[in-house]
Amino acid sequence: MASCVDEKYQLVGSSEVMQRLREKVLRVAAHGNARVLVCGPSGSGKECVARMLHNRSPRAAKPLVTFNCATVAKELLEDRFFGHVKGAFTGADKPADGLFSTADGGTLFLDEIGEMDLSLQGLLLRVLETDCFQKIGSSVDIPCDVRLVCATNRSLPKMVKEGKFRKDLYERLNVIPIRTPELKAHKSDIPEVAAAWFARKKYEKTLTQEQIAALMGYDYPGNVRELLALLERAATLDVSNYDALIDEQRRLNAEEASSGAEAEEDGAPENLNAMITWHVRRILDRCGGNVSRAAIKLGIARNTVRKYLCAGIDQQDGA
Repeated sequence: MASCVDEKYQLVGSSEVMQRLREKVLRVAAHGNARVLVCGPSGSGKECVARMLHNRSPRAAKPLVTFNCATVAKELLEDRFFGHVKGAFTGADKPADGLFSTADGGTLFLDEIGEMDLSLQGLLLRVLETDCFQKIGSSVDIPCDVRLVCATNRSLPKMVKEGKFRKDLYERLNVIPIRTPELKAHKSDIPEVAAAWFARKKYEKTLTQEQIAALMGYDYPGNVRELLALLERAATLDVSNYDALIDEQRRLNAEEASSGAEAEEDGAPENLNAMITWHVRRILDRCGGNVSRAAIKLGIARNTVRKYLCAGIDQQDGA
């Protein structure tokens, strides 16, 4: 989790932008039923906002359930959301609860909501309209009392225009919009974020002025998540020269960007079938080898991903 909070999930930072964010989160948290859509770049602390919304709300004593919509194939999402009754499908030898049952009375945080398949968007819309859901294999409506907090780093209005996200669902999710800022928009908070992270990790560490200057001279395309990764690298390897640390990070980012550009320009084969297999493998690599997530990004079933991978092996064997 990208974190810019202390152990009690207080958003850290004295900058004006962070003060405004903190004030809005606390104001919204008091209204325990209002739906919230948290938007912002990757690594900017969207889950931190969700946790603070829950912890400072009247629902704080009830569960906070977090779920990333991009981690499960679309064929399995309905079951994860709503659960199933015994015998609902092959292998359903016992009933199971879903996220809405588990989060009842509390908060359900759905991250990467923009990755949700259109078919499930309709089912989610029904829950928001009726405050009820049905388990797979059942026609019984189950009431649910859940505060929904969603997050995305994508432009949902743009997705609505492209027909990739339901307009009616977007309107129901976007009751209270909250935007998390890029770290480069509040670099003055870096010393406080670092101090909070050192305290949380129980590191007896204080940054020097030179180290602070080095950290503040970088723009952090990965935002707070990238800052925390750098701090952990420095602590683990006992690095004191933060100028060298930042230079190394810039080189790594440049190499990654260069490698990606070369793959885009020169890596694609000319044969159509081979190009499809190449593209599937590229997306799978980007997803860390997670077939389910790759299938979601490609808009195909997991078995289809495996089919293309096997086809690629056959082509190599026959070469």
